[in-house]
Amino acid sequence: MKHLLISGGTRGIGAATVRRFITEGFSVTVLYSSDEEAKNSLQNELSSNADSLLFIKADVSDPKQVSDAVSKAVERFNNVDVLVSNAGISLSGLSDTFGFNDYRKVMDINFGGFFNLIHEIVPSMISRKEGSVVAVSSMWGQEGASCEALYSASKGAVDSYVKSLAKELGPSGIRVNAVSPGVILTDMLSCYSKEDLDALAGDTPVQRLGDPKEVADVIYYLSSSESSFITGQIVGVNGGFC
Repeated sequence: MKHLLISGGTRGIGAATVRRFITEGFSVTVLYSSDEEAKNSLQNELSSNADSLLFIKADVSDPKQVSDAVSKAVERFNNVDVLVSNAGISLSGLSDTFGFNDYRKVMDINFGGFFNLIHEIVPSMISRKEGSVVAVSSMWGQEGASCEALYSASKGAVDSYVKSLAKELGPSGIRVNAVSPGVILTDMLSCYSKEDLDALAGDTPVQRLGDPKEVADVIYYLSSSESSFITGQIVGVNGGFC
């Protein structure tokens, strides 16, 4: 049984990804930061797969917590075959309203969390000469977004790291890619009004917002043998938005 480790796995795109991999017969370690209600809800939903699921509370911006979490995951399910780095936060507002602490929080979670997971998991993949890594980026990482400058910058860092790692790790049999979602119906949109969401749907060529499952399907594809010649790519799942 192959083993997926995913950060930010209890809601939205993360939860949809957990469901998809469980359906495909994976054992899954889910890292989550603080939302016990979301964790309990997903755990109850997937209770019939309890033997294949491990939930670990961990702050991905903290290297020690990531190291401890990976150790627990490997002890339970052995080596990590697929890493999905999904944990992330967003701050909206004018760029001159944010300070140094805001910058550190966004970068330390969105990019630093990815870095910390790579640091702990990739050495074992290298020694085994196999593995797949998928990061969850954002279309704003490529395009940039007004009032989302810090978030855009953090996802741009993720994209560059993905491309660099793919070149570095390819000779070791490890593929590294990212999905770049557009406007997806997750909790990140909770701050928008219905009018705002309708406008975003209207700006999307397919005239609707995305479903987390649609992103999860692409994540699974990028981690599977079906995509064995794909690495270093930032794959847009955005309905043609950009």
